[in-house]
Amino acid sequence: METKKTRLAPWIAWLTLLYFLILFAERAQSVIRVLVNGSFFASAFDGYVDVLTVVSLTATVLLSVVWNKFWYPALAGRGAPDYTRLSVTAGVLLLSGMVHTAYTVAPVQFAAYGMLIAAMILRTVETASGQDKVRVWYSLAYLTAFSMAIPVMYRSFLPHSGLFHVIEAMAAAVLVFFFTVMLRRVFLGRAEDLLDKEPLLVAVAADAIILALRWQEKVNTFVLIFAALTLALFAAGKVLFHFRKGGQI
Repeated sequence: METKKTRLAPWIAWLTLLYFLILFAERAQSVIRVLVNGSFFASAFDGYVDVLTVVSLTATVLLSVVWNKFWYPALAGRGAPDYTRLSVTAGVLLLSGMVHTAYTVAPVQFAAYGMLIAAMILRTVETASGQDKVRVWYSLAYLTAFSMAIPVMYRSFLPHSGLFHVIEAMAAAVLVFFFTVMLRRVFLGRAEDLLDKEPLLVAVAADAIILALRWQEKVNTFVLIFAALTLALFAAGKVLFHFRKGGQI
């Protein structure tokens, strides 16, 4: 449990709080508007994304109030958050952001993600001392690209759309799990090398399958760009990290 007070801990706590509040509000308004319009179970797709969003939001509230209590003193400058619990809670909420519900407001979601990325940057400023700074900051850049390569679950009208939606749902859930694990390492100051092959292989395989299956219907340019960037950063990083010894190339 990480509770030692640091200079930037209050800022990190407030940035993560903004991530929670902004994303929670955006997801909640979507679900409320769906309920008001009586279309919660309009289709199997709607039922899944709406139920997942409600479960994610409910779990986030429970984790924040009951399990993540060490977060609150940090907001007042007393100690630091429990970064493990904070990371898990952030990942649970992120599940709701990886499904495209009716009335989704994407710019608001990106504002929330920006708060989380800013918190990751500040925590890296704190923890990079005594480590290979090039590797630490490179790993953070890689993780940021990786997070953007997680495919959001969108509605499809393909002939076998049910199977496609299952693939989307599984890919999003598994990749959010990998992101949460790496986010925890960043917050704990253990992110000198995040270039593990398992998350990359899953991300590349999942993105390739989803892009290929839906290519004729709609090309997700955003995922395509960040999947390619993630792969390029991984390959270049492996070469860089191989030749970099003790902080020297």
